[in-house]
Amino acid sequence: MSPPEVKGKWPCLVLLIPLSIVLLAMAPWLSERMPSCLFHEKTGLFCPGCGATRSALALSNGDWFGAMRNNVLFVSSLGLSGFWVVASVVREKFPEVKTLRVFRFRLWFLWWILAMLIAFTLLRNIPAMDFLRPVSQ
Repeated sequence: MSPPEVKGKWPCLVLLIPLSIVLLAMAPWLSERMPSCLFHEKTGLFCPGCGATRSALALSNGDWFGAMRNNVLFVSSLGLSGFWVVASVVREKFPEVKTLRVFRFRLWFLWWILAMLIAFTLLRNIPAMDFLRPVSQ
C-alpha cells in the first residue's frame, strides 16, 4: 500500500522561497527569544529535536560547524531531504530516466526514519556521547 502520487510539486517549492526569506529576516529576533525544550525541562533528557532551532539559526548565519554541533541529525536530514526533493522534481519532469525510481516514497522509509530518531535519542543521552548534545541548553 503506497500513498497516491502527488502531481505538481512546483507550487510547494515556490512557496518555500518566500518563507525562507522571512525566516532569515527573523533570525536575529528569534535568537533573542530562543524557546526551551519542554521534554528536556521535565525529564532532563535530550529529545531528537533539542538544538534544532539553534542549528537552524547557525545555518542561516552560515555557521556549518555550529549547526552540526547543535543537532547533527537535523543538518543531515536537511541535506538528504533537499536531495530527495530535487530527485523527485527531476523524476517528475523527466520520467524516462529510470535510475531516479529509487527515490520514490516507500513505506520502509518511515520505519527507517523512526529507527534513526530512536537511535539518535538514545545515543545523545549516553554520558560518553556528549558530543551529540546541543552546545547550550
